[in-house]
Amino acid sequence: MESSSGTTQRRNVYIGIGLAFALFLATYFVYQIRAIVLVLLLTLLFSVLVSGPVDYLARRGVGRGIGTVIVLAALASVLTLIGVSMGSVVESQAQELVEQAPTLLSDVQSQLEQLRASLGLETGFFQPDPQQILDSARNFLSGGTFSTFVSVGASVFNVLSFGVVILIATIYSVARPSPLVNGFVALFPAGRRPRVREIMFEMYKSVQRWFLGQLVSMFIIGLLFTIGLSIIGVPFALLLGLLSGLLAFVPFVGPLISIIPPILLALVEDPIMALWVIAAYGVVQFVEGNIVQPMVMSRAVSLHPAVIVFAILIMGTLFGFVGLFFAIPLVAALHVLMIELWIKRMNSLGTDPDPPKEEPEKEETPKQKVGRLRRVAEALSRRS
Repeated sequence: MESSSGTTQRRNVYIGIGLAFALFLATYFVYQIRAIVLVLLLTLLFSVLVSGPVDYLARRGVGRGIGTVIVLAALASVLTLIGVSMGSVVESQAQELVEQAPTLLSDVQSQLEQLRASLGLETGFFQPDPQQILDSARNFLSGGTFSTFVSVGASVFNVLSFGVVILIATIYSVARPSPLVNGFVALFPAGRRPRVREIMFEMYKSVQRWFLGQLVSMFIIGLLFTIGLSIIGVPFALLLGLLSGLLAFVPFVGPLISIIPPILLALVEDPIMALWVIAAYGVVQFVEGNIVQPMVMSRAVSLHPAVIVFAILIMGTLFGFVGLFFAIPLVAALHVLMIELWIKRMNSLGTDPDPPKEEPEKEETPKQKVGRLRRVAEALSRRS
């Protein structure tokens, strides 16, 4: 018995070492071909997102090929309508912001100098020279104009070529998903294939629910931030609100980045205005965290903030800025995969003899949170 137990332990050790080595090789391989992996992941993500409305049309009797064309045409029409209605204003504000950038940098620097003098600080502030920054940029461009043109042209060509590949692959994947799904399921034993289909469907629905909730949250954040900046009087309110809504797609990192430009612009106008911008940011985040998120994300996968931070870090390291945008859906899919393949299996093997003593805190439902906020507002109104 002891020899068989020792053999089993050694085999488990060898299996663990082999799995760790295989994971290391897979990570190295992915890093070497990260551009191709990025295109594959983006294709999968877009296919899952577009498949939602296509599935709805298919249940109404519309063929998947025609449904794919209808959905993509509707999406292009909506984007075109938004571009026509808001594009001129956003473009003019962006051009004006670029033209005023040197002056704004100089004003911000002077504000920081005054703040340092008022606080009695003598050292420690980084003092950028706007003219020096502009001169460095001009020297860089003039010193290698041709090489810069070639590198930019090559980058644009790569992006366009990858975009065409992603679009074509997404259309075929959404219009005819059965061969791809059946081919993947066929890699597993016949008795396990129904379970594989169930897990794939759960991952598919999880990513769709997350994206729908995130889209609603982005729209509300952008709208509220635009209204708040307009009321405060910060210039370029529409541009900054649109930027905050787009950056809200990246948890934690995006909202922190989106607050920096309006604070700098407010400092140029009036330091007190910067405090109002921070207050507006806090109000928007409070509304988003206590009302919007519970309502629109109640059916989505709940991920721990630490997991989200490390997912953003890993995907950003592997794939750059684009990796930040699909870090969360990828982790959401892996979360479902881990629950279905590992955690449920471990739970079925026995009973925990020493379960956690502390009960998890019960989270308020959206109605309870709205009711609590209403009671607070009524109490404040009575006091006033």
